[in-house]
Amino acid sequence: MSLASPRPKPAPLQVIIAEDDPDGRLIIAHAVRGRGHYCQAARDGSEAWMMHQANRADVIISDWKMPTMDGLQLCREVRETESPERHTHFILVTGVAGRNDKLRLIEGLRAGADEYMSKPLDLGELDARLEAAWRSVTVQRGLEASTHTLRLDFAREHRAARTDPLTAVSNRLRLKEDLDLLLARSLRYGHRYCAALCDVDAFKAYNDCFGHVSGDGALCLLARTIQDHLRRGDSLYRYGGEEFLVILPEQSLAHAQAAMSRVRRAIGRLCIPQAIAAGLPFLTISVGIAELGAGPVDDWMRRADAALYRAKFLGRNRIVADEAPAASTLRSSS
Repeated sequence: MSLASPRPKPAPLQVIIAEDDPDGRLIIAHAVRGRGHYCQAARDGSEAWMMHQANRADVIISDWKMPTMDGLQLCREVRETESPERHTHFILVTGVAGRNDKLRLIEGLRAGADEYMSKPLDLGELDARLEAAWRSVTVQRGLEASTHTLRLDFAREHRAARTDPLTAVSNRLRLKEDLDLLLARSLRYGHRYCAALCDVDAFKAYNDCFGHVSGDGALCLLARTIQDHLRRGDSLYRYGGEEFLVILPEQSLAHAQAAMSRVRRAIGRLCIPQAIAAGLPFLTISVGIAELGAGPVDDWMRRADAALYRAKFLGRNRIVADEAPAASTLRSSS
């Protein structure tokens, strides 16, 4: 004969009581706390509303007729300001009896009340309603936890899809999204941007000599070094293979050249041995820089690539800026 598993102990509810009668308020508060729940007691709806704003309640037990703010208005305030994911269980209490009971019940439910109790309160009934509220809140808490987990998973997957798995810098997908936003800001606000396309010199010779594992390690070290020597507002992307792209906001060509010169010197100080066949003692980078102009983004990237090609042609390990003047006022391409 198997024994039934013990029922889990309910997690305490955060309960707010709104009752203008001191004796009634004390009795209800004592009953709620006696069942293991946290309880705050308010003298009217306005005080209960302030308590709820400061520390959101799981359950509100509110008298209907109270000064300053009655229970119906308190219920409406709660419903109008809560999010769909965070529902507060609202129990409306009234002392009115007779043929108007049904009309009151309908009015209270339409205002957002979940349950309805009549005075004098039966403590056994209150206990049962609190247990029902606990079941509802427990389901809600589980949904909140699941939703939070899903959001975290989505955020992680979103970041992973936009991050280069080797170097941990942004990838081409993130670059495309950022360039679309960047162009829109340039068109609307006249912001200026420079792009610096960096290529590791003779990297094939390095891989052929030291192997791809060492090559991957070198790329990671180079990416960290570039990132460490950029401004906070600059952005680094792995453009492809051994190429990295840096976007430098609000920088002229001259300032962008100075910034990338610091990066180039920092990489030189790493003294990563290069293959003898490359004709260079250490790993170096060549950089082509172009300023965003009046043409489309693709033209901007082509000009940076052309400047990089000239840097390679002139002997590598240097920085070359695009000579085409950038327009001061941008226009959208059609």
